[in-house]
Amino acid sequence: MSKLIIASKIFIIISGSQIEKGNKNISTEKPNKISCQERNKIENALKFINEYVANSNKIGDRIYIIDWVNSNNLTTKSFKAELKRIIENAYKTEPKVGLNFDPVLDAQDYPKNGFGLEAFDEKTNYLIIRGKDWQEFKLIMKITLVNEHWLVDGCGLINIPETKKAKR
Repeated sequence: MSKLIIASKIFIIISGSQIEKGNKNISTEKPNKISCQERNKIENALKFINEYVANSNKIGDRIYIIDWVNSNNLTTKSFKAELKRIIENAYKTEPKVGLNFDPVLDAQDYPKNGFGLEAFDEKTNYLIIRGKDWQEFKLIMKITLVNEHWLVDGCGLINIPETKKAKR
């Protein structure tokens, strides 16, 4: 009997699950069921977004979004440039308000306790993350390999095609 239970658990862990996302299959395995190689690919993305949320939660001593991202070594140059372009264009259009939402989180409100992994597509390097305390809040991220380091190249509104963005 115990051998059957152990065999069943091994089968479940090995098989994982898939969800259909457009024409792409995205693994929905829990983070502890993802291989070591895949885990290494996504660690920086989760570290980036959760540190970003921690900074956003600071009311009085929050670092301005562009300054925070520019000082962060977990994003690509392309990510930093696109964020700056989006914010500067918003202030040109609406000098008093700017975007009126956070382009990294693609929202005004966000999960205050950060994010965890929901799904990862190892072929395209897109991640779906969801709020730890707001499970319905999902965000799409993209990682890319730069000089042997996995960096965030897209998140929320930044470098994520319209067809891939999380629905709001």
